[in-house]
Amino acid sequence: LPGEKYVTLSDGRQLAYTETGDTSSDKIIIFFHGVFGVGDSSIETKLYQDIGYHFIAPTLPGWGNSSPWPENQSISKYPNDIHQLLASLKKNDYKNLRITVAGGSYGTVFAQICFGTSTDVMPEANNVESLLICSSFSPFKYHREYTTGMSWLNYFGVGMPAIYFPSIRRLMGSFIQKKTRNIDEAKNFLRTHIFDQMDNEEKTKLRKWEEERNKPSEWVLNVMARNMCLSISKTIIGFNTVAHVLHEDWGFDPQKLPSLPKRKVLIIAGKEDKLAHMEMSTYLAESYPNAELRILDGGHLASFYEINEIIKNWLTNLDKELNA
Repeated sequence: LPGEKYVTLSDGRQLAYTETGDTSSDKIIIFFHGVFGVGDSSIETKLYQDIGYHFIAPTLPGWGNSSPWPENQSISKYPNDIHQLLASLKKNDYKNLRITVAGGSYGTVFAQICFGTSTDVMPEANNVESLLICSSFSPFKYHREYTTGMSWLNYFGVGMPAIYFPSIRRLMGSFIQKKTRNIDEAKNFLRTHIFDQMDNEEKTKLRKWEEERNKPSEWVLNVMARNMCLSISKTIIGFNTVAHVLHEDWGFDPQKLPSLPKRKVLIIAGKEDKLAHMEMSTYLAESYPNAELRILDGGHLASFYEINEIIKNWLTNLDKELNA
């Protein structure tokens, strides 16, 4: 991956990441990718420089060049990896440090864990001032009705069957690996399962997005296929542990977080999202203090075409409120 960097963590694991924007800034946005992705900050580079933010994209444990998460260790400890990453980047001015954690799809889990963590796990926790998540997953431990609106395929993939019968998940992972051995195969897989599922309006939006950025047709498909291949080039462990992470204790209950006026949450949902269905976003909007829910037309990639403008407006408004 172009510009990828690495941090060796205290237990010897490796954390891969990329970065862009104003890398000297104490205003930081950390964006967590979804399944079959890697920490890729190459899609939008100018925006973060213009608004004075340091954009950091870590690769999640067990994906790409990041080591798998340690067995028998709670995922609620993950924010300490981010603490070590920030320390390696000399981001230790706790008085002025301002952090937004963000993510898409499965990455919303890790963004939420970093938002709800304590200073015992991540000393910078008090500096995390906002959470921005798209196509979100809820914490199944607390959201008892998470299956409402979920397809049978998703239920077997991430619901209780995947916990009681982990072989189901491993079989799915093995099947996907065999179908995505190179970029061309990954493109065919993504076409079948994502791009061909788009309606004509979404396809038009995608092409317009590419044209506005002077990108060739299918540029997004090519980038996603490349990142998909990179994400499982070394191991499929990241995929195999998705269901376990969704059901695990994230270290907090969103409904019990303190309501602090300057700590805000933005939840973006696709009206026709069949993967991270609307019911989960609605639950999160009703559970987090100071949360706002925005519903977009489209499916799982509904926010993709607008995410940069959404992030830009969100961060600049945060800056205005702080300086008011």
